[in-house]
Amino acid sequence: MWPEIFRIGNFPIRSYGVLLVIGVVIAIEIARRRAPRHGISPDKIWDSAMWLVIPGILGARITYIVQNWSFYQQHQDQLWSIRFEGLTSFGGLIFGFLGFAVWSKRSKVPFWNYLDTVGVPVLVAQAVGRIGCLFNGCCYGRPTTEWYGIHFHDLPGKHVPAQLIDTFFMLLGALAIVLWEKKKTPKPGASFGWFLVAYGVSRFIYEIFRAGTKADVANGVASSAYISGLPITLAQLTTVVLMVLGAVCIVASGRRSPATVATAT
Repeated sequence: MWPEIFRIGNFPIRSYGVLLVIGVVIAIEIARRRAPRHGISPDKIWDSAMWLVIPGILGARITYIVQNWSFYQQHQDQLWSIRFEGLTSFGGLIFGFLGFAVWSKRSKVPFWNYLDTVGVPVLVAQAVGRIGCLFNGCCYGRPTTEWYGIHFHDLPGKHVPAQLIDTFFMLLGALAIVLWEKKKTPKPGASFGWFLVAYGVSRFIYEIFRAGTKADVANGVASSAYISGLPITLAQLTTVVLMVLGAVCIVASGRRSPATVATAT
């Protein structure tokens, strides 16, 4: 693993943070290229970026703190670390969406058209971010003796590189949506609906490879815990909700008119 790339004085530059920034930059550029097809001016992507990124990172951190509140009660000095040590993608997705909703209303940008524009880029950013998780040594899978197992720092034996599984399925989902868009003219909301489905499927599969009991998590055998008494994690339950919402978006999009190609303004 390679959690720390180098230091500036006593401040470590962590690989996860670097990959997160790279993922965001790539996502913004992809969104700019996709924008005209969905009736959005490419210039609007940069205008909206901070409204998505800053609330997204803040939300990812807040969600992680809530999920691990027992730890942070005892380590309050680590509550607001700026070293990207502890983020939850669901929190980032939800808070980023709320930030976008505020910006969309202020800027009078077509709501569904914009969401269709950024769905694929978010999948790509998530895929890059998971590589950052791999370098950081977090979010690992369960122990394995197979050839593809990886040794993670401070953990005995080898574990499934579950992070790369999520990266693969996120990229596969992004590619599937792009190919689908080329075959037909999507109506506003349809591409975003497929984004929710692709995100949900990828995360559900990812959890299968890293989930265990709370005791497993405490012992470093798993990195995600089942809901007490159920063979499913909270993340998997959330993905089911996302996939249902995605299906609703796809069905509802049939009532809307196709987007008009836009130009930069």
